[in-house]
Amino acid sequence: MTPLAFHVAARLHEPDHVDVPDAVDHKGRFGKYENQQPDFARSQDVPDFVRDNIVEVARREFALEPPTTPDDQEAIRQSDYREFWIEELDNEPWDIYAISEAMATRFDINPGWAFKTARQHLNQLVLQARMRGYRQERLAGRRFRWAGPEADHPACQWIRSQIPEEGLPYHEVVELMQEAKRRFVEDPPSSAHVVHDWCRHHLVEVQ
Repeated sequence: MTPLAFHVAARLHEPDHVDVPDAVDHKGRFGKYENQQPDFARSQDVPDFVRDNIVEVARREFALEPPTTPDDQEAIRQSDYREFWIEELDNEPWDIYAISEAMATRFDINPGWAFKTARQHLNQLVLQARMRGYRQERLAGRRFRWAGPEADHPACQWIRSQIPEEGLPYHEVVELMQEAKRRFVEDPPSSAHVVHDWCRHHLVEVQ
């Protein structure tokens, strides 16, 4: 089921009715219980330099596409979507669940679709803020790896297979990200910071 089809199907059913088809994904509605919390899910769990950069990234480097809406619903303007993220990230402490619930309410979209979108987009913004923060310090001699949950996409599997345990220099990992997109992703995201749609992996320094 495509994201738009998922969104339309979910809106046609009340989540508390017993006849909701199995194909409609409502995990986001109960995300606090059914989803493992990723390490970028709360502002308290990210490094200080990420929190220091993330609002500026949303303000100056915003490249996120708003969630898809059905044909009978007005499309979400990117300027409104950008403003939403600036407001949410500027209001600490933030977490993925509060952000996804606010997204569903503000833009009138299904909570499950909002959660999936928020998870991907928060990861992207955290990664951008992380990379921006790394570049603010001297990179020579530092090593990085491709972190996140067990990789199920061939692009992320390939990136991990190319990085030794001790990590690689920053720019080499960035080059691997772009090469993985060329090799394994048929319709890659336009952002240089995301390898594939719904990617939850990110570049981190080896300590």
